[in-house]
Amino acid sequence: MSTIKEVASVAGCSTATVSRALATPEKVSEATRARVARAIAQVGYTPNGAARSLRRRESKTIVTLLPDISNPFFSEIINGIEEVAHQAGYQILIGDCERDPGRAEAYFDLLPANQADGVLLLTADVPRTLVESACRQARFPLVMACEFFSDIDLPTVTVDNYRAACQAIDYLISLGHRYIATISGPANNPICLERERGYRDTLTAHDLLNTARTQAGDFGVHSGYAQGLELLTPSRHRPTAIFCHSDEMAIGVLKAARQLGLAIPKDLSIVGFDNIRLSEYCDPELTTISQPRPDIGQKAMQLLLGLIRDEPVERQQVLETRLIVRQSTARPGGI
Repeated sequence: MSTIKEVASVAGCSTATVSRALATPEKVSEATRARVARAIAQVGYTPNGAARSLRRRESKTIVTLLPDISNPFFSEIINGIEEVAHQAGYQILIGDCERDPGRAEAYFDLLPANQADGVLLLTADVPRTLVESACRQARFPLVMACEFFSDIDLPTVTVDNYRAACQAIDYLISLGHRYIATISGPANNPICLERERGYRDTLTAHDLLNTARTQAGDFGVHSGYAQGLELLTPSRHRPTAIFCHSDEMAIGVLKAARQLGLAIPKDLSIVGFDNIRLSEYCDPELTTISQPRPDIGQKAMQLLLGLIRDEPVERQQVLETRLIVRQSTARPGGI
């Protein structure tokens, strides 16, 4: 069986450099990585990952917890996480919490057993005691992405949800809409509270708060459809625009509007949130707030690696969103 010393000899470098190229490739030059890779192929060396992990008490595994694995919003975030993790020699274990706080406990139990080196949380629907315990124990690195806890000091990568909501409502008001409803995600979710605050503050700034109406959904298509019917069925005081906290809910509203015989955007303008790939293939194409999903995943994984390596990190990272104007919005009564 080939050894790391043989790889080093063929590559013309030290065994420490070969080890570094395998364990933390981002710390080695591209030329050195290529030279080591060629040497590994030449001598037929297979790194013993299990033995290496035991020596360092590392698993080279990161647990990533999602609220709903069926939600397409998370796919590009996972891609970003995987890209950085793979380059650093880590594998990702994905756990679907199904927005059930109890399901997260089994995954957190992997940390003290040295079966995982850290946790990436993409959901706030986990027991607070688990998160607070992990925060108190620095040897259990934990990073949150997308969602956040407003009262727990946790390394986080997110977007400015308040500003994004303000931008969406300002845009609808600029088109002439005066009766703008919103369909939120789960009522106590911090990102939804920020988006609701942006919605109401912007209406207040334009003296329109008395027209506000909020229906609580769950980010999914079905809740958008159900809450859309609730908002649109009454003939009186029907909104001329609806701001949804997710693209999936906005797609549900599209179906509800068609079922009621409403034309989009003539009778109703719709704005979503996330800019999932499906949003530009709707009919009409969906106006939405775009989140930089691959960047969220990459930066969250980079932040977690920094904590694992005990490096200085920027604990709170807020990324920019963009309003993407498509065909689902227009002036009230016409294009």
